[in-house]
Formats: sequence, structure tokens, C-alpha cells
Amino acid sequence: MDITFPMTATFDEGRKFDLVILLVSYNVADEAKGKLFGWLRRQSAAGAHLCGMDTGPLLLAEAGLLDGYDATCHWTAMASLKELSTKTRIVEQLYLIDRNRSTCAGQAASLDYSMAMLRHMCGDALYHLVGNELIYTAPRSAEFRQREIINPQPFMTNPLLNRAQRIMQENVESPLDINTVAERCGISIRELQYLFQRHLSTSPKKRYIALRLQHAKELLLYSSMSIRETGLASGFATPSAYYRAFLAVFQTSPQEYRNAFTKKSTVYGRNLY
Repeated sequence: MDITFPMTATFDEGRKFDLVILLVSYNVADEAKGKLFGWLRRQSAAGAHLCGMDTGPLLLAEAGLLDGYDATCHWTAMASLKELSTKTRIVEQLYLIDRNRSTCAGQAASLDYSMAMLRHMCGDALYHLVGNELIYTAPRSAEFRQREIINPQPFMTNPLLNRAQRIMQENVESPLDINTVAERCGISIRELQYLFQRHLSTSPKKRYIALRLQHAKELLLYSSMSIRETGLASGFATPSAYYRAFLAVFQTSPQEYRNAFTKKSTVYGRNLY
């Protein structure tokens, strides 16, 4: 179902705002960026608090408006934000308020962010009044992690298995050998292999490749990197190794995957992958 929002103002108007929320999902036409970026910079210079929601932080970064700030965004666009904003400390959490900038992962985190900003800008009294009206009884802190992608059934795992996968996630561009992963977990390679086989029915090596390919997919969808660059950034030394690994798991090539997603996004809007 399409929902139309009528335009009520233009970028050429001189009105100043206290809070500007940039809510974006996927691509913004290049021809629209010039006026948008200029308007955002003017609002910032006039003292507005700028917020990027979902993938909105990517546009703030592209406009140079996140330089020197801490920021977050939806996890699917995290790699792209790091590429765009080398002068920004990027962290994966629900939302982040840093001086006159704030960024939010969007989706369900939008409510947590909105309530935090309400308290930040209007005080405790209104925060509690609105919270009661919304039956908002379990607020999540800003630092709460966005996703639990490590295992579909966390109760079946243990801290060592989660630690091993976190180490893998944090070292996708320059993959570690499995012995090093085991050493950093303080266990033997045999114990590591046992944990992965028991809880995930796979080997540490295969799981590591799956996490690297997940990272590659995020770059293919949300970054301007070339196909070769997405492979290198995901730990594949050669295009052929990248192609073979991607094809074996997803039954399509990196280029075909990017093309298909771009085409679907143009027609249907937001897609899950």
C-alpha cells in the first residue's frame, strides 16, 4: 500500500528549526542531494539539532555533518557509514545522542530514541506523561545492541561460542586463522570445533565464511564500493575466490545480487534480504 505525504515546504524557505529528523530508507537521487545538503548545513549553522534515522545517517555523513561525532545507523548500512565517514566513530547500538547530532537505527528503535529525545529536550515530567500514555514501561538504553544475529536460538549456546563469533565479525577484512580465534577464546581448536558442531551444526571455518559473506552482502547493497572492493573488504584476496564462495552460498554472483536488489528496491521500496 502506498502512502502519499503532501509537500508543505521547500528547501528554499528560510525557516529555522530546533530539530531536523532525516528519515531515509535506501537510495536518494543524486540530483536531490545538492539542495538537501545545503539546507541541512544551513540548519546546522543556525543551531538545529540534526538527527539521522535508519539510513539517514549516511546522508548526514555524505554531507560532512557527522565529522567529529559518534554515530550509529541501521545495522545493514553500518559498513557503508564507516566507508563514508572516516572522521566519525561508528558504533552499533539503538541510537546515539552526541551534542547537537543524533542518529538512530530506525524501526522499533525509533520509539526508544523519540522518548529519549523527548526527555532530553522537554524534561522528565512530559517524558513520564507521554510514556504512560503510550504504555512505554520497558525503555531500552541507547547502548542496547541492534541485533542478535549470532545464533537463532541464543539459549542453546554459551559465552565462548558467542565470543568466537564476535571475534570473527570484528575481523572480516583480514580474517584470522581458526587457531588464533581459539586462542583468543582461551580454548583449544578441538574445543572450538566441538562447540560449533554441537550448537550450530557447522565448522568454525564455514561459520567464519558465512559471516564474511553477510558483510559482503551489506556492502553490495548499501555502499558505492566496486564488486572487487566488497570482496577485498570481506577478506577475499581474489575476485575468483569471492565469486566462488558467494555463488556456493547464494546461488548467484555478487554483481547479479546487487543488480537484482537495486531493481526490486526501485519498484517495491524496502526489501529484506
